[in-house]
Amino acid sequence: MPLPATNRLPLRKERDRLTREGKPFHTHHLTLVMAPTTSSIPRFSILLSKKTAKLAVDRNRIKRVTSAILAELLPSLPPADYLIIPKRSVLDTPHSDLLSDLASLLPKLK
Repeated sequence: MPLPATNRLPLRKERDRLTREGKPFHTHHLTLVMAPTTSSIPRFSILLSKKTAKLAVDRNRIKRVTSAILAELLPSLPPADYLIIPKRSVLDTPHSDLLSDLASLLPKLK
């Protein structure tokens, strides 16, 4: 299930601000950068390079899996702007492990 359009962040405009003002959090399978926002809802952008996955098929699958996990956790996330940088290991990891990996960050985000 993809993220709703209201929860998507236009990356090109916001990337510099997120990297400058954001606080990074690392897990085994991804890096999450969180920056304060004036918005009342959490907004996300997924950044994935060819270095992580050379084939577009793999990059798109990583984005779909990451987006589905974010959609599940959306109600429990505080309002902020998030930049998600998944690692290649997302391809081989079961959905439940990825969900618990990202859920372990929730106490740190509040």
